[in-house]
Amino acid sequence: MNALVQLLLVAALAPLAHGAMKALRARFSGRPGPSILQSYRDYAKLWCKEAVLPEGASIITRCAPGVAFGVALTLAAALPLGGSVPPLPDVVGLIFLLAVGHFVLGVAALDTRSAFSGMAASRSMTFASLVEPALLAALLGAAALGKGTQLSSLLTLAHGPTSALAFAGFFLVMLAETARIPIDNQETHYELTMIHEGLVLEYSGWHLAFLQAAAQIRQLSFLLLGAILLSGGGVLALAGWAVVLAAAVSVVETVFAKVRLFEVPQLLATGLIFAVTSIVLRLFGAPA
Repeated sequence: MNALVQLLLVAALAPLAHGAMKALRARFSGRPGPSILQSYRDYAKLWCKEAVLPEGASIITRCAPGVAFGVALTLAAALPLGGSVPPLPDVVGLIFLLAVGHFVLGVAALDTRSAFSGMAASRSMTFASLVEPALLAALLGAAALGKGTQLSSLLTLAHGPTSALAFAGFFLVMLAETARIPIDNQETHYELTMIHEGLVLEYSGWHLAFLQAAAQIRQLSFLLLGAILLSGGGVLALAGWAVVLAAAVSVVETVFAKVRLFEVPQLLATGLIFAVTSIVLRLFGAPA
């Protein structure tokens, strides 16, 4: 699949996937829920509004939505979908790409001089220090170990006990990266617990539209990356597994409650342990 076509498809379908997951979570909770097209309507509403920033905000705050959106688009283009591998970052480069997104949003949140945004930035950076090593170890343990660090290694994944451990670590990382319960909650604005929402609390208008689009594209990209780890390639298989993962995330959000903030590092450390264990077992000759 051409990288540009892949990028456009992921960007166009990301709001639909986000709306479907919100609707599914609402149905699981016994509520009718919003339309699966609600995200598109939100974009249309935000684009018609003026972008207002806090007084004294620097160019960092103004540029952060565009950088976050660019990082999300690059992530979408870097996924090895459709049997072809775009000439974009390898596994290590992918981690650095996500780190750039975390860093820019964190600095922009501090630049707004808001106490709540500052708290969210501190939490985000703390959790990112556990998320990024766990994601790197999960991808290396699942496919890349012994085959290089190129993303094409994910397409030749052999499924076995070590891959299952790596995927367990990846799933916990995916919940953190997509701001999902039990780690975060996209639908709350309770200042003492929010993480992702706190980072974008001071944005409005088309700036907020860019940030929401970036979060939704990143969410669909992680679902597709998880589908690659489960299927090893094939467009139909990827689509099917992505739907299964989206449903699984919705089930987790319905069954589990959000954990306390000081327990989040424990969950992320568990994901890191799963991923590192898969690498250790592979080094000792365990089947993939």
